[in-house]
Amino acid sequence: MRAHRLRVTKVIEETNDAKSLVFEQPAEFHYRPGQFLTLRVGEAARCYSLSSSPHTDDSPTVTVKRTPEGYASNWIHDNVVAGMEIDMLPPGGVFTPTTLDDDLLCCAAGSGMTPIMSIVKSVLAAGSGTITLIYANRDERSVIFRAALADLATVHPTRLTVIHWLESVQGLPNTPALRALLEPFAAREAFVCGPTPFMDAAATALESLGAPRIRIERFVSLVKNPWNRRVA
Repeated sequence: MRAHRLRVTKVIEETNDAKSLVFEQPAEFHYRPGQFLTLRVGEAARCYSLSSSPHTDDSPTVTVKRTPEGYASNWIHDNVVAGMEIDMLPPGGVFTPTTLDDDLLCCAAGSGMTPIMSIVKSVLAAGSGTITLIYANRDERSVIFRAALADLATVHPTRLTVIHWLESVQGLPNTPALRALLEPFAAREAFVCGPTPFMDAAATALESLGAPRIRIERFVSLVKNPWNRRVA
């Protein structure tokens, strides 16, 4: 695959442990809502979802949450600044809607909101579908894109419904609780992204409700080193 080397134009602090990297937009760079980029960090490769939308944003943007003992996320948070160039593979992934005109159910937890943010913005800007978003976080301070989601819900009150789940208030989201929350929307195509326990609980709840199609985003580490190829 032909790789890219893109310059970081801006670093945005979303929360205390989440940052967005905004890249320059080369003419030949195209992606779909919900896809990810594979970034080079040293000799390692790590996948980070695009939180930007090709329909609303001028520049591709990934959002990275710092994880304990996470080599790549900690390096990015501690070292990446505007002006730095980063090698990456072309956008990839199939966690993307077939059409932006269908009604969707989106279930996210923590940084799992990143690809879903891309989908939400794209549907609202370039489609006719409505979205119900269930978004789980530790507490109010850890809600990534909190202000942006509130703005979108204000602009599109009949098309976007955001339901926040805060562990500090409601405890960990489990299958029975999620089943009750998701039941009114189970006939929609569902997109699920977040920590594995959350995704498993949401998927089990949706399966028990007979959801017609469930899309789950799971990242798997690359076996081979992709940086042996020349970067464009």
